[in-house]
Amino acid sequence: MKAIIIGAGEVGFHTAKLLTVDNNDVVLIDESEEACQRVNEQLDLQTLCGPGASPVLLQDAGISDAELIIAVTNSDEINMLACQIGDRYGVETKIARVSNPDYFSEESGLTPQDFGIDLLVNPEHLCVEEFIRLLKTPEAREVVEFEDGRIQLAAFRIKQKNPFIGKSLSELDKNGVLSNIRFAAINRRGEKNVIIPRGSDVLKQGDDVFVIGSALAIEQLFRLFGIIFDTYLDRVIIVGASAIGIELARTLEGNGTDVKLIESDDNLAELASQTLKRTTVLEGDFLQFQLLEEAGIENVNGFVSVTGDDENDIMACMTAKEHGAQRALALIQQPRYLPLLARIPRLDGAVSRHLTVVSNLLRLIRRGNIVSVASLHEIDAEVIEIVTGVNAKIAHKELGSLRSKFPDNAFIGAILRRENLIIPHGETVIQPADRVIVFSMPEAIPVVEDMFAARRV
Repeated sequence: MKAIIIGAGEVGFHTAKLLTVDNNDVVLIDESEEACQRVNEQLDLQTLCGPGASPVLLQDAGISDAELIIAVTNSDEINMLACQIGDRYGVETKIARVSNPDYFSEESGLTPQDFGIDLLVNPEHLCVEEFIRLLKTPEAREVVEFEDGRIQLAAFRIKQKNPFIGKSLSELDKNGVLSNIRFAAINRRGEKNVIIPRGSDVLKQGDDVFVIGSALAIEQLFRLFGIIFDTYLDRVIIVGASAIGIELARTLEGNGTDVKLIESDDNLAELASQTLKRTTVLEGDFLQFQLLEEAGIENVNGFVSVTGDDENDIMACMTAKEHGAQRALALIQQPRYLPLLARIPRLDGAVSRHLTVVSNLLRLIRRGNIVSVASLHEIDAEVIEIVTGVNAKIAHKELGSLRSKFPDNAFIGAILRRENLIIPHGETVIQPADRVIVFSMPEAIPVVEDMFAARRV
């Protein structure tokens, strides 16, 4: 597939990286010579330096032969214009990152189709959705949903009071704990690599575990592990009157949550107070305990910091957690912070802006028989939803018989067969057209794809 990506920021860079892994022909355009140089040094693809909405530059990129345009610069206008040009050249799929909701509001009378846009990506909206999932899933460090939420991957930490510390997964299986759920990975302090668990692996305090199952099964597992599961959000404090902060506050107040928003900039605070209906807006330094105390930090259900400054957001969460917040979540802008998140004990979870957008883009693109891909925050792993092809290598065989052929660093977590959810075991047989959730290290994905690919007899 010939793809043109406009914008070499974190979203464009990581999308290009994943597309090139699949041997797609990718051209990346950016106005910054520094950004293009970074891409040239790390990825095997063509770069062009210049304005992404230039018809001449797009012709040089091969727009007449392109099947896909992904416009993800920081400018909504450039992204929209690039897609409009792509539409004129007959590009099959045009995806634009558009953050300003005014463009396609009911009042505007405009639609994405007016600009030739097939699919819209709104980073702020996607981040808000992820924050809501994390707030409603107590102690979860990450939640990824598939099939409209029917299947979930949840990551959480094994804490001191967990009754299953010292138990092996095989013991849990005998007790029926794993009948509707599977442990996909364990991220253990002191271990260099992520553990793809087997029956003999034992749960230890401090482990970050990743489980796959139905939403109900994950809720039941949390309860067995002593995690109080109450999805009602009584009180939430938000730091930062950014676009994400405003939309998150609006969503929460619409659900009946008592929301307080803290903003240090007086102009932004005034704008937020005029925009929001039932949210109390406080102006001041969010790192000062006096202001947090005034906001009622003790025992709030959730504290979310979305100023856009990673250091400040992490520090705000640590301060809030120290003074009684039940859950503290931060927005992360820079990828370099992601590997460090698990080492910050007072940070309960984070939303990565670029990974959230990249995962959504990959869902929209639907590469081959892969329906969707989600990149995880705290470990270098991906969760893919893949359709089993006709006569695939993995079809019509018991999974236990394929252990020597299936990658050791990949794991089949769930199978959706028509409307039935199946948690697989060694005797499970995958059928053509099954939709399968696979947890995988990046290097194993090509092998996984090959196992599920359709084949001629």
